[in-house]
Amino acid sequence: MRPIIETVGGTALKNSLSNVLDGAVNEMVDDLGVRYEDMVDVQKDGNGNIVAVKLNSTAINGYKTEISDGCSDKLGEFTETTVPIPLGSLIGGSFFNGKGFCINVDATIYGFAVTDVVSEFEGAGINQTRHRIYLNVQASAHAYMGLCHLNESVDETIILVETIIVGEVPQTYYIRDK
Repeated sequence: MRPIIETVGGTALKNSLSNVLDGAVNEMVDDLGVRYEDMVDVQKDGNGNIVAVKLNSTAINGYKTEISDGCSDKLGEFTETTVPIPLGSLIGGSFFNGKGFCINVDATIYGFAVTDVVSEFEGAGINQTRHRIYLNVQASAHAYMGLCHLNESVDETIILVETIIVGEVPQTYYIRDK
């Protein structure tokens, strides 16, 4: 029965962990009012052409800290869950899998999250550049379900802000075949 409990419990733990993270990050981004203008200083020349894009590392690190703390707080609240396992799955065999009444297995959970902010520029067309600032969140959780010990982790990538920077379009555009 232990492998079945570990498989079903691990999947349930991973899903729950992902849901908690998504909810925590979305809530924090809404609460903080994250805006592109707060994270980036766009410098222009006398003609209004963009000459530089400077990241505001103070604001970005502040957002990162707040979001990381929010994730940790939500994971701190997520300490117990019940995982229903159908009796047929515990018996084994494909015929009985997922059938029968459920046996509830309680899990005690300990989790933590690590965040990282990434800034990325990507070509988006003729003289257009997409600038994204996104958050990578890695969360791990350890759960005890009866005599089983589970370790699960999830990696989430959440776009914080995104914009398209448009430059001057040339009068002619030539594509050379190699």
